Amino acid sequence: MRRPAQLRIAALLGASSAAAFALLLALLVHWAFGRAGRLGYSDFNLPGLVEGVVFVLTYSGALIYVRSALRLPSPTLLSFGLLVPPTTGRSAAKVPVVDAAQVARTMLENRIVIVQDGGVPIGITGLHHDRITSWEELVKVEEDMAVTDLRRVLAHEQLAVIVAGSEVRGIVTQEMYLAGLWGSVR
Repeated sequence: MRRPAQLRIAALLGASSAAAFALLLALLVHWAFGRAGRLGYSDFNLPGLVEGVVFVLTYSGALIYVRSALRLPSPTLLSFGLLVPPTTGRSAAKVPVVDAAQVARTMLENRIVIVQDGGVPIGITGLHHDRITSWEELVKVEEDMAVTDLRRVLAHEQLAVIVAGSEVRGIVTQEMYLAGLWGSVR
């Protein structure tokens, strides 16, 4: 799992290297045509159009490669790291944390409830109709991780519990993630 600051640096380096690579190839094409390309400077000519097409295709291909190699969200990559996804802690839905004796009453008001015994979380109820899912079976993620990195976790799990040390901050479900977690679903 990566933090938003790590995504920002990776996007800045990846987008910059894609632009540098595309500029280098366009420069090589410029030299190959005997420095005849003048796309947009004085007049349009064939060598200039070829340079422009080479730059656009190379830059697009390099961005596609960088995005898949570094597993970066497109808005983060295209903005050179200016737009980063929120943290998991900011995106997590709050869920009640109750003692085992109060579960039945709290379940009437909430779909998912974290169950604790003596102040220690022991599981979560609401995922399965007939049982409490053990705390050890649940995926726990630190609150300062980028929410986009939950994609791999939520592909196999129904939810991720967001924690800060040993304190539960909330949950992120598959439904929340797929619905566009960027603040629209609570």
